[in-house]
Amino acid sequence: MKLKLIMMLFTLGVLSVVPLIMMGKFDPVAFFDSGFSRGASEFSKLKAQAPKNLTSVVTDKKVQVYKWRDEHGVMQFSNVPPATDRDAEQVVLDPASNLVQAVKVPEKKEAPKAAGQTQQRPKPYSVKGMKKVMDDAKGIEALLQKRQAQQQKALGNL
Repeated sequence: MKLKLIMMLFTLGVLSVVPLIMMGKFDPVAFFDSGFSRGASEFSKLKAQAPKNLTSVVTDKKVQVYKWRDEHGVMQFSNVPPATDRDAEQVVLDPASNLVQAVKVPEKKEAPKAAGQTQQRPKPYSVKGMKKVMDDAKGIEALLQKRQAQQQKALGNL
């Protein structure tokens, strides 16, 4: 009887914790890791090592940044120019601007319809309908490739 009661309580505990783990509200690894590392989790260790003068990344003001390459060829970004005499480029980041302009969709001009005439749409499962779907998909693919090229060009300038 006691064994059944213990098994039922154990099953109830597992059934109440598993949904929390699946939803991401409880992390058993972090829970047990914090117990073994005397309460200091990995995040709090990293936070303690971070500089205290960092400001929030999200801002509605223009941000002035300097970018340059160090002696190893690695691109560096900072809000202060480098101490050495490197060619630092000053970049002003404006949060009110987009990197890529929006895609402009051309407006379709409809032809005037006759009074008794109705327009027949191709059925999507017919041969004509499938050709139209494929043509539309190719047009969308071309728009996406054009937008990706614009993004690559804009990101290449940073």
